[in-house]
Amino acid sequence: MKGIDITRPDKLLLKGIKTLGALGQNLYSDKKSEAKAKAELTFIGKKKMESVQSQLYQFDAKAYTVENDLDDFSFLKEAQGSNISWLNFHGVHDVELLKKVGKAIHLDRLTIRQILDTTQRPKVDEYDDHLFFSVKSIAKNKEEIDVEQLSFVLGSHYAVSFQEEIGDHFDGIRNKLKEGLGFVRKRSSDYLLSQLLDAILDNYFETIDQTNEAISLIEKVVIDDPDKSTLIVLEKHKQNAQTIKKALGPFKEALTNLMNGDSKLIQQTNLKYFRDLGNSASAAMEEIESTLRTLEGLTNICFASQSQKMNETMKVLTTVATIFIPLTFIAGIYGMNFDNMPELHNPNGYFYTWGVMGAIFIAMLIYFKVKKWI
Repeated sequence: MKGIDITRPDKLLLKGIKTLGALGQNLYSDKKSEAKAKAELTFIGKKKMESVQSQLYQFDAKAYTVENDLDDFSFLKEAQGSNISWLNFHGVHDVELLKKVGKAIHLDRLTIRQILDTTQRPKVDEYDDHLFFSVKSIAKNKEEIDVEQLSFVLGSHYAVSFQEEIGDHFDGIRNKLKEGLGFVRKRSSDYLLSQLLDAILDNYFETIDQTNEAISLIEKVVIDDPDKSTLIVLEKHKQNAQTIKKALGPFKEALTNLMNGDSKLIQQTNLKYFRDLGNSASAAMEEIESTLRTLEGLTNICFASQSQKMNETMKVLTTVATIFIPLTFIAGIYGMNFDNMPELHNPNGYFYTWGVMGAIFIAMLIYFKVKKWI
């Protein structure tokens, strides 16, 4: 028997080792490419504007300026005296533009990714030099409820807001800044954030009021004469109310987390405004839950009314059928073709039969009335 030369590896074994090495290298490359792809910043959501628009409002107690469509955001890096800067964006799909903003105010990739992802749940995160706050805003568009994500970044001397599209949420605040009304131009950036959030909550209350007004109109129809179309309308309102509740719940939770925290960016003198926002969010949540209970009750009334109508119909049909059962029985007997039937040869047999059938009919009606079945 010949011995095996261990100094000369088998060619097949070497080929197998090389193949495994190549597979391992490919697997490593694939994982590396996958990790790189995950790290890429991409916009997630529905693009609602062709191009991103920006507006910069800089103000203090004495001065107010406005600039549009900025490209350089380096001014956000350092405070400029007592000036407060509010930078607002309409559109959040421009990744490179958001990177520039992120670089200016030291946003990490996670925060930028959260701004780009419009499907994110509302939340609040605190960092060393800024606060990130994202919420869902709602607006009634005909019979639908539109949901929009808004993100805010709060610094010691600035506030940056990101909106998916042009809206009128903050028109009142812009007017206050322009006219010098209220305390917006006299206080810090955290007060400005509280006013921006308050404007969004006002929009919630307005939408809930509009929904309740529409429900009050259909309530009369439900009580008087509901039909299939009434149920469809009620279901639509119920879906809208659920959408509002789904957006409002995390908003309220984020406000609660902000109030329970000890953020150095929220001044003690302005903390009461955020507490008031939390109370308003709780009130809005109670209001929309009451709306849902009302809709559930109206739906039950609608079903009960339709069931009652069906019962009334079935009662009438059953009464008619019951009355005609003995009459049909009599008619069936005298419809048989037998010769040995005495009544057939009676000259008044026809009238006697009608008399008996009429008496049975009247007797059954009286009986049903006494029993209160009809």
